Amino acid sequence: MPNDSISSIQPHPSLVVMDLFGTLVEYNEAIRGALAAAFQAHGERVDTDLAGMAVGYPGVQGIHRILRWLHPHEQPHAESARSIHDLAVKECCRMVAYSSAIQPANGVVRLCELLSRAGVKVAATTTLDAAVVKVLLRRLGWDEHPPFSTLVLAEEVERPTPGPDLILECMRRMEVLDVERVAKVACNVIGLADAKRLGCGWNVLVDCGTLTTDQIAALAPTAILDQVSDLAQVWTFPAATDTALEDEIARILHRSSQDGVS
Repeated sequence: MPNDSISSIQPHPSLVVMDLFGTLVEYNEAIRGALAAAFQAHGERVDTDLAGMAVGYPGVQGIHRILRWLHPHEQPHAESARSIHDLAVKECCRMVAYSSAIQPANGVVRLCELLSRAGVKVAATTTLDAAVVKVLLRRLGWDEHPPFSTLVLAEEVERPTPGPDLILECMRRMEVLDVERVAKVACNVIGLADAKRLGCGWNVLVDCGTLTTDQIAALAPTAILDQVSDLAQVWTFPAATDTALEDEIARILHRSSQDGVS
């Protein structure tokens, strides 16, 4: 559930930017498992916890982070990092295509519909390889009917995570000029750290249990949620206009005025 601080958060944002994996899509350690398997195939002892160091970083950046942790006195070999990355992409494609653990987050489609009806634009970002994203969207039917208005890939911008360009590109596409009217929703440190540095009005953490208390305190999120569907409780939106009811009232009034004339 949202924390107590959210009751004072006003007004609601113009744009909500969500991480594709971990926020819009539940991955239940599947991506970490794919990364760990890729390292293990190269003779590196990496479990899913250590593999989490790469989550949220684009391309080979995450691979380099783990290799530097494993071998602090060595410079990561470019060809080895690329080979591990390519194998991880293949394994991720297989997992998103067939793993039952990878599903839309509970209530997220309805949430996006609610935000859209309230006039809030929804965008998604991801640092995953385009090949993985393509398989995922096709499997979920989001290639034709996505719950978000736009999806920005790390490879489409010059300064992705760590950097501001994923959020800035969402703002550009959605024609939102004020960063303080933007909310960023993520489940990892890097996803919210970028938003905090950029000055987003809201930094919302979906707590999936992988962050320490110290990490959460350092992020100082605007709100902490147990699940992304709780985002509907963070802001108060004006009641949606019932167009059908208004039209019916207008027809009744029109008939009454005609009866009065006759």
